[in-house]
Order: sequence, then structure tokens, then C-alpha cells
Amino acid sequence: MAVKGGAQVHGRDNWRSVLSAILLAKAAIATFSLAPFLLGSYVDHVGLSARQASQVLSIEIISIAIANVCAALLWIHKVNCFQWARRLLVLLIVLNLACINAGNFSTLLVLRSAVGITEGSLLAIGFGLLGATGRPDRNFGWMFAVSLTIGAINVRILPLYLESAGAVGLFFNLALYSIAAILCSRWLPRGNISGAYQDSPDAPGTSIAGASVFPFMALVFLLIANYVYFIGQGGVWSFLERWGLQQGLDLSGIASALSLSLFAGVSGGLCVAWLDTRVGRLLPLSAAILLAITSILIFRYSDGFGYFLLAACLFNFVNNFGHPYILGLASSIDKSSRLTVLSGALHTGGQATGPFVIGMLVTNTDFVNALWLGIGFFTLTFFIIVPVMVVADRTMKRKVVSPKSA
Repeated sequence: MAVKGGAQVHGRDNWRSVLSAILLAKAAIATFSLAPFLLGSYVDHVGLSARQASQVLSIEIISIAIANVCAALLWIHKVNCFQWARRLLVLLIVLNLACINAGNFSTLLVLRSAVGITEGSLLAIGFGLLGATGRPDRNFGWMFAVSLTIGAINVRILPLYLESAGAVGLFFNLALYSIAAILCSRWLPRGNISGAYQDSPDAPGTSIAGASVFPFMALVFLLIANYVYFIGQGGVWSFLERWGLQQGLDLSGIASALSLSLFAGVSGGLCVAWLDTRVGRLLPLSAAILLAITSILIFRYSDGFGYFLLAACLFNFVNNFGHPYILGLASSIDKSSRLTVLSGALHTGGQATGPFVIGMLVTNTDFVNALWLGIGFFTLTFFIIVPVMVVADRTMKRKVVSPKSA
């Protein structure tokens, strides 16, 4: 009984294991919630130009994406999750603290790329564990809710130290996420993802639509849509602090608005955890994309703190409402978690591409192009993802009906 009880504690669907996987993923993606302030801090405290700052931020996120791809193709289904997660968390702490002494653009670029590779490997393990659970849509919803709650609190207290501590304070801040994840890592499942998943009641072979029966081109367009979606999301989000300053808002007001918007993002994740797949995935995801476009239009054509707050809250709510459904679909297609991790790679790749591309099309005083490109990429995503989701629904229905007819 003791062995069985231990297996349950470390089982994939145990709430402690889910929580530890969420904290692992949060340590890997902490940069995203702090991205507007990291970018601004690189400019104001490190002395980089807006273009250099966007390149440093982008290279970190590109490195996350590269590490995700390597994980999906080479090792995510083989490594011991518990052992490698702990090693990577220690390395991430060391690298973030090393960035404190980076005195120039080149050194910071190299260090943040190493940080990104470590973060991407951690994210692969976290996403892989969550994707292999029995209810991935719900658990990814919980992940975004917990992650954004922590991020919102973090952003809210940033003005207390940001102007005095600058980038140094942010690097210490990022290291704290890894420390918290290490403290809870004892609940992570032992063994590799495929082996630990065998103990789950929803064992491999019960996925609603296997990758072998899902049309290949639909898979390709699903991954493309994931990438394009996050070019728009990452590009707009990274420049919101700069856009707020351009609109005449003070830094404290911007921090308050973005912090509250992260709480709105929490409610988006909680809505997914509650709604799950009761109405399918097509309707929630389509609504999320259209409302994201609406939020950017509010940014563009409205002035003042109230409208900035409204647009930021709507932007984060719908993005964290829509994304779990993309990851949930990938998980339902492939229970080995490779497709989920690959989707995560394109997610981070898109968030890296967004600020990189926009950084070349804005000046130090005018950031309106960030909004127009965001609208363009969200619109393109809509016309890619809708046909894919229709194909997904049909494929899943055939997969469910075929065993009964046999």
C-alpha cells in the first residue's frame, strides 16, 4: 500500500503533481509577464537602444523556442522529469544572477540566450507533464490562472523597486521563481513522461484523436496558427509599457493597468478550467481571437488611463482564454506530449518574433506600428485556425464513433 500511495502522490493527475508542473512552467515563462518592464529597463538602466533591447528580449524567447523544438524531437519522452527539472532550475538561478554583471549589449545577449535555452527545457518538461494528464484543457487553464496570479502580484509591486534597482532587481526577481519551483519539485512525477503516464487512468491509446488519423496538413496549419497567433500577442504585449508612455501615462499607472490586466488573464484561465470542452474548442478560440483584435483597436483609438486599463484587461483575458484550447487540442491528438511541446515551441517562437519584427518598425518615440502588426497577425490566425478546428471536430467525432461501430 505504501508503494501505491507513493505512486498516487507522484501520479500525473494528482493535484500536487499538477501544481509542481505549473510552478515549473511558471519559472520558465516568468520573463513573459515581466517583458514590458525588462525591455524598458534595458533601455533606461542598461543603456541599450529600443532596437537592442528588443533583440535581447527576442533572443531569449527564440532560445526558449529552439530548446522546445529539441525537446519535442529528441528527449522529452526519455528523460527523468524529476532529476532534470531540478538541475535546470539550479542552472537558471545561476544564469539569471550572472546577468547582473553583464555590462554591455553583447554579454547580455549571450547570457539571455543561455537563460532562454534553460527556460525552454524547463517549459518542455512542464508542458509535457500537463499535456499528458487526463484533462489537459482544464489543467492548462489552471496553469495560466496560477501563473498570471503570481505575475500580476509581481507586476503590481514592481514600482516599489524598479526605478532604483532597475534590471538588477528584475534578474533577482526572476531567480526567485526558480527557487519556489525547486521547493515544490519533490512532487514531480518520477521517471519519464511516457512511463509515468502509464499510471494514469487515461493511459495512452485512449486519446480522442491520434496523430496517425489526424490529417497531416491540418497538423501543419495548427502549428502555423499557433506561431502566427503569438507573433501578434508577444509583439503587442512587449511594447505596451512604451505605448502607455507615448500616450502620456506615468510608469506607476502603466504598471497598475498591466498588473490588473494579468488578473483579468487569470479569470480567462479560470474560465477555461470551468468550461473545459463543454462547447468544443472552435467557438471559444474564435471568440478569443476576435476580441483580441477589438482590444488592440481600443488601444489605438482611445486615450487615457481608463481605456488603457480596459484594453489591457480584455487583451490578457482573451489571450489566456484561447491559448489552453490550442494546447488542449495538441494534447488530445498526441498523448506522448511531443506535439504539445512543439506547440509550446512555436508559441514561444511567435512571442520572440513579435518584438523582434516590431522592434525594427518602431522608433524610440512612436510605437503605433506594434498595434497594427498585432491586428494583422491576429486576423491571419483567425483565417488559419477556423478550418483546422473544423477538421479537428470532424476527426474527433469519427474517432469516438468508430470503436462503437466495430
